[in-house]
Amino acid sequence: MRISPTGPRPTAFSLLEILIALGLFAVVVTALLALFPSALRSQKESDEETRALFIASGVMEALPSPEGIFRLATGMSNNLPVLEKITLSGGKNTNYSIACNSSGEPIRKLSAEEVEQPLSDHAASEIVTLSLIEKPTLPGIVTAEVSVASPASAPAAGRSITRFVRLLTPPVP
Repeated sequence: MRISPTGPRPTAFSLLEILIALGLFAVVVTALLALFPSALRSQKESDEETRALFIASGVMEALPSPEGIFRLATGMSNNLPVLEKITLSGGKNTNYSIACNSSGEPIRKLSAEEVEQPLSDHAASEIVTLSLIEKPTLPGIVTAEVSVASPASAPAAGRSITRFVRLLTPPVP
């Protein structure tokens, strides 16, 4: 006859159970680690879009002055923006491009050739292009489009561009 032990039997995990648990843990950790690059990319895109919005809103707010003149900040002097008067070219597109630093302040005005090439100026982080368009179908209305391209050190084809559009009433002469 067989006699069974009367005390509690010690319980423990078998080697197979530990290997299965470690395998499941490895799969979950790998899946979570795969999310980090996409989260970082999403954060970077969000930061770039926020910076572009900040710069574009500054450009749009300075356009129509209280005197009824369109103007654009093309640089800084004594921590104040240097404003340049914009004259519309009678139905044609009026384009201005400026380089901005990392804090969104204008550095200098750019030529059309400079906009297409990578900027060697290390202070420039974005290129802002303002297009003012008078359309004959909308008399008395000017379409203002601000394009913020970054990074400025990349060629034009390699920059990410964020565009903002606003309708403005032209200044009264």
